[in-house]
Amino acid sequence: MGNRFTFEEFLTMMANYNTTIWPFQIVIYFLTIIILGMFFMNNQYSNRILSSYLGILWIWVGIAFNYLYFSKISPGAFLFAVLFLIQGCLFLYNGAIKGRLLFGINSKLKGFIGLFIVGYSLIGYPIIEYSLDRGYPELLPFGLAPCPLTVFTLGMLLFLKNEIPFFIVIIPILYSLGSIIPISLGIYEDIGLLISGILLLGYFMLQRKKQNSVVQQA
Repeated sequence: MGNRFTFEEFLTMMANYNTTIWPFQIVIYFLTIIILGMFFMNNQYSNRILSSYLGILWIWVGIAFNYLYFSKISPGAFLFAVLFLIQGCLFLYNGAIKGRLLFGINSKLKGFIGLFIVGYSLIGYPIIEYSLDRGYPELLPFGLAPCPLTVFTLGMLLFLKNEIPFFIVIIPILYSLGSIIPISLGIYEDIGLLISGILLLGYFMLQRKKQNSVVQQA
């Protein structure tokens, strides 16, 4: 997460951020449940809606969280703001506009891992944070802070029925691998982010290996 900052500075920033956007956190939870419901019911519009939702959240976090708040304690936040904006636009263009991102369950194991990761982003973060006596307003709000949003995204990418494109997965994976820094500061709930990134990286590498073997056999 860019240049070093203290744990206390981070918690103060989170408290200010959460207080300012309240009760948007609750709205996002309800919207997410509705959209996930459409996805699991295989609604015909779910692909574009889910892509649009992910795109909007990434853009929001890029501007509202990284640029307006996180940049006050870490100069590296400006880079994250740009990366999150790029990722959001990739979701909007490729998923919402072009319809290239098709979500669904085509593998029980992959689907189970994806569901576990999505569940962690929704309830794992607050459970760990409250167990560490760090609840609202210092917690990382789902969908509105980079780490829970990245975990949610990594989980949903495992539900892609088509091959996971490199351009859509590279930023979330790189960001997840950088979670070693916040973990070292005491943000222990980001261990789930690191594990999620490693799992998706492993799956992506297996996917590329299979692609290369098919090309060689052709």
